[in-house]
Amino acid sequence: MQNKENNENVGNIFVSPKIQIFSHNKEQEYYKADIIFYGVDHSGPSYEGRVYLNNSNANGDTPLDEENGYAGSYHIFGHGGCFGDVGHCDIKPRRTYDSRAQHPLIGANKSIDATNMLRKIIKTTDTVTITIVPIIAKGGRRSNIKDVVHIERIRINGYENAYKLNKERQSQRIE
Repeated sequence: MQNKENNENVGNIFVSPKIQIFSHNKEQEYYKADIIFYGVDHSGPSYEGRVYLNNSNANGDTPLDEENGYAGSYHIFGHGGCFGDVGHCDIKPRRTYDSRAQHPLIGANKSIDATNMLRKIIKTTDTVTITIVPIIAKGGRRSNIKDVVHIERIRINGYENAYKLNKERQSQRIE
């Protein structure tokens, strides 16, 4: 995954490697499709993560429209950095059956509805590249602005319309 930088209120631009999209039937459109980001770091500044599909050149000036691959945004209310003693912000693994609350800096999970964009993409290709352009909130601490987007894992979930599929299967049995 590569990072780029553009103007002053844009952090490190995240570009994923190509991600394979699976569909058992290219003719069947997704009923709904989500992109889920797991383990999103929120220890730094607050930002809007603008998500573009198949546009690795997206930056802070890229329009928010489908022609440019814009799929949606997620928002992070950041902690603004660590101000405690050394080790204060280190996330330590919990023991099994530990009933205490998890560390407040455990990575967040974010998702966006990318149905329209993925419907278009699946008709022409079976891979997608995800670009995240972080727009740093005004008044945010800028000490770590260039290193904002950290994500542990990305998943694309496509849902087919079960009711429509069952109807089609029933009509095929009758014929």
